[in-house]
Amino acid sequence: MAIEYTLDPQDVASARLLAIGIRPRLEFVLFAVAVATLLGWSVSPWRFGSLPLLTGLTATLGAFRLIQIGKVKEAALAAFQRNPTLRQPTVASWDDLGVTIQPTGSLTERIMWTQLQRLRENERVVLLLQGSGLFHAIPKRAFADKAALDAFRVLARRQQGRMRP
Repeated sequence: MAIEYTLDPQDVASARLLAIGIRPRLEFVLFAVAVATLLGWSVSPWRFGSLPLLTGLTATLGAFRLIQIGKVKEAALAAFQRNPTLRQPTVASWDDLGVTIQPTGSLTERIMWTQLQRLRENERVVLLLQGSGLFHAIPKRAFADKAALDAFRVLARRQQGRMRP
């Protein structure tokens, strides 16, 4: 099976965040729930003296994390602008042995399933993480339909036992 796609800056940012384990939506929701819970306690009969300090620290930590996420997104945008290969149409094909990534006008890379450390995904991309720290992002919109994406997942998960931990 093969698909063709062109990455956009949001794909690159999403892939970078996913590669380092950051899920902005989930983190934002968790911080919002924590702050709401602390604020709820502040008006309840179970409040305690250090609650305002705890609320402030939680909000500060959340703000700090949002700043970090913003910096990762800025770095991804800069990488996208610097690297013309990221902006080229790319063909990804796969079989029982691995995945082939072929950007237009660039070198073909064949990645054996055994070279993959992990397969991750979020709402935007499927991320192929190699043991060397390199990764390839395939936007989900590149798949013709949900069945094609599911077929890729099934093959990848079947091969995952062959992937290194």
